[in-house]
Amino acid sequence: MNRDRATAPASPSAPPLRVVVDDRVLLSRPGICATFGVGRATAERWWRHRAKNGHPAVAWQQGRRQWWDEQAMRTFVDQLTAPPPARLDQDGETLPTRTALARRLRVSPQHLANLYSDRDATGHPRPARRDGRHLYWSLDEMDAWWQQHEAAKRASLTSVDRSGSGADLLTLDQAAAVLGYADASVIRSYLARNPGYFPCPDWTDPHGRQRYHRRTIWAFADSRTRPGRAGRRTPRTR
Repeated sequence: MNRDRATAPASPSAPPLRVVVDDRVLLSRPGICATFGVGRATAERWWRHRAKNGHPAVAWQQGRRQWWDEQAMRTFVDQLTAPPPARLDQDGETLPTRTALARRLRVSPQHLANLYSDRDATGHPRPARRDGRHLYWSLDEMDAWWQQHEAAKRASLTSVDRSGSGADLLTLDQAAAVLGYADASVIRSYLARNPGYFPCPDWTDPHGRQRYHRRTIWAFADSRTRPGRAGRRTPRTR
């Protein structure tokens, strides 16, 4: 066995990170972790799931110590970390990934992931195919479900007051009334808890009071994704 390029172990009891056997560079598990920048738990998980993920077989073993071919491991890691194809064709049907679906539906992948996690309530379709750790959905099924989902969401939204001029400048209370909210607390909640969801003010006076053009509020109403809260203001008790 040629060990001319062997890397010294981290401790006397630890195996070398790499050795050369029959002109092949081999990596121990600590060597895999060091070479590819992963933790031991990740490397062990790769090995446990070798029947599904294509992890290379042990190239050399000495007692209980195991080594794997470095080049084979590089190929495996490259394939494991490479982004999946955005779409697959299966029996004439297009199967997109969640990322591709998010681009098509103009939402974030995380939004779709949340809907899928809550699929018992949302009715989100199940994947049509699993390729390793990557999931694909039927495009036709997702399109039909999304139309129903958006229709149900629109039905739950508060009604919008379309009267007035789009150039009017509105206070938060006035903007809330246009959106059918009970008061401005809903908007303030959006601003505090979900930055970027509600539009920035069109004008702010010297005292920091915000104003919105009516057309800005209408545009938000047409693109909103949450029902808000409608109804009468709750009377205060003294």
